Amino acid sequence: KETSSKQIELVSDNDQNKIAIRRTPEIIYGLRNFIGNANKFCSEKVYIFLKSNNEITEIVIEDDGEGYPADILSKIGEPYLKTPNRKNKTKAGLGLGIFIGKTLLEKNFATINCRNSKTRGGAEVIIRWLNKDLMKI
Repeated sequence: KETSSKQIELVSDNDQNKIAIRRTPEIIYGLRNFIGNANKFCSEKVYIFLKSNNEITEIVIEDDGEGYPADILSKIGEPYLKTPNRKNKTKAGLGLGIFIGKTLLEKNFATINCRNSKTRGGAEVIIRWLNKDLMKI
């Protein structure tokens, strides 16, 4: 079992519509992949923001790491996307975790946007559902 000494901060101040998201294996695994990646690549902290209103439910996962490399940013979510990490070989990857997480969440009506955070500089993943689609799950 893998443990981490890094911090995870959950912020749900903007959770106005306490909709229950079903705990399907696909949603759990997809979210776990993105949170795990943020934990793996952060310097010290991962931030998870839960936002909702009458129309949407959104989960934003940010980290304080180096962010996505500029040369692969437009390809994030593709399988076998080689991301060598020259500083730390244990952080090198093939992009399969993001590909699988993205695919599973999209099959459960989510839209995924991966970019570099404007506030922290690390990676940012925005996972959004229309509430009407969440009711289908």
